[in-house]
Amino acid sequence: MISNRKTGIDLVKVFATFFVVSVHFFLNTEFYSTPLIGKNMDVQVFARMSFLICVPLFLIITGYLQLEKKPTKQYFKKIIPILIIYLFYSIIAIMVRKYYFKEHKTAIEWLAMVLNFNANNYSWYINMFIGLFLLSPYINILYKNIATKKQKVVLILVFLFITGVPTFFNLKAREVLFFPDFWVGIYPLTYYLIGSFIREYQVKVNKLTGAVALLLITLLETFIEVHYANGGNFTGAAGYYSSLVVVIHATIFFLLFYDINIKVNFIAKILSLISILSLDIYLASNITDKFVYQYVFTNVFKSQPQVIYYAVPIVFSTFGLSFLVSLIRHKLIKVR
Repeated sequence: MISNRKTGIDLVKVFATFFVVSVHFFLNTEFYSTPLIGKNMDVQVFARMSFLICVPLFLIITGYLQLEKKPTKQYFKKIIPILIIYLFYSIIAIMVRKYYFKEHKTAIEWLAMVLNFNANNYSWYINMFIGLFLLSPYINILYKNIATKKQKVVLILVFLFITGVPTFFNLKAREVLFFPDFWVGIYPLTYYLIGSFIREYQVKVNKLTGAVALLLITLLETFIEVHYANGGNFTGAAGYYSSLVVVIHATIFFLLFYDINIKVNFIAKILSLISILSLDIYLASNITDKFVYQYVFTNVFKSQPQVIYYAVPIVFSTFGLSFLVSLIRHKLIKVR
């Protein structure tokens, strides 16, 4: 049983948090409405695919960390801090939308948006995570009652077949194969089981081999996207979070970093703090993005190929502001 805090897991959470903010750069600019023509847009596709593994990494981490959880009253009470954090950022988002961006809705309409996870536009993750949190201890019971390692591998392969394979192959553009896709929506369980398996067997990967594999899978995703766009707009041909290639990509990345032991104390502390605030930063970034990208379109943006040169300061600005908001919440409202 793993009891000590893993700096490698903190490191992966920091990457995942930064990747969330980074992939939203493409959401908040004109990437998806710009034809994929030229090397500049090829690089943007490569970056977008590199950062897309943000949510999958969080889901693998959940499976890794939750494996020993049991369905106790104490466990279920831990959902309350998550809901408080969600409510806090929903209220802040509503205030920003109402008083700064002059969005007019009735109190009932705002309340409905909180309840259906639309007040904060990035809070779909909370909508998903509530169910995953409640199911986790029961998934653990089922997983631990599978007798052998081989049978657990087969279970994961089955989940990949019903969630990852259809997402990757069932595209009209391919017009070749079609796989049963009814169960695609349960892809968070696929990632959860992968994390649980890595936790139980402490799976290792050669770092050089893993790095090469990571580069190759990202290049493959980039090639697929550029090829199927065929000079037009981004089509999502490689798939989204549930896609087989994205699952492979995220798993390789996790294996490269999760077992790293960082011994420099102040670095470990910084990683730990960002890791603790990762959910805050994710939700706060919806608010900071509104201000940052309003400034970008007013003062910086001329075209999508041009704005990529400002991507680093833009992303670090919204990440830094989100971190500050998260730190303030952490100091003022104790929920853990």
